[in-house]
Amino acid sequence: MRLGRWAGELAVIFVGVSAAFVVDNYRDSRNQAAEFHQALSGVVAELDRHSTRACEFADSFSARIKEWEEADRAGKLAIPGYYRIPGSTHPPTAAWNSMVSSGLARLIEPKLRTELGYFYSEFTGVHDNYDRYNQFTEREVLPRLAAGPNAFYGPDGRILPMFRVHMDLQQEFANDLRKLCDKAHDLRIRLEKVR
Repeated sequence: MRLGRWAGELAVIFVGVSAAFVVDNYRDSRNQAAEFHQALSGVVAELDRHSTRACEFADSFSARIKEWEEADRAGKLAIPGYYRIPGSTHPPTAAWNSMVSSGLARLIEPKLRTELGYFYSEFTGVHDNYDRYNQFTEREVLPRLAAGPNAFYGPDGRILPMFRVHMDLQQEFANDLRKLCDKAHDLRIRLEKVR
């Protein structure tokens, strides 16, 4: 009789502990899903901002360079076209970085996750290039502004090669920004379907 009673008590304890594990796993699963969707919303918002701001910045770079080219075609000496992105040289990537460091990125379908990783890697590299261009602007262009357009030209009246190259590199950066803008838009649309 005692053995039956102990077996019954053990069965009740086993069922109770098992049920607690099931409920706990269910709660953890729901919490993780909620956390994933919240993190995903952050990445979607980050990509949305990148897709709009990157195009705006690209247009600003191109417009300044075009102004200089028009003046040059008209035979006028002009300050080389340049544009400085307001604020940090690198846009925010905190939402993606948080998703990766928390392990939640693993819940994104592998192909899409890989494309996001490539995007953010390229995004960082392109802005590393901008950082170098911005340093040149601060070191070589801005100090000469007070001297006027002549400070950017040689004795032959032609723009100094370092400033022509600088504008070419800024235009290359603008073109890269446009590509990133399109890619950010595409990734955002795809992530919104996951949400």
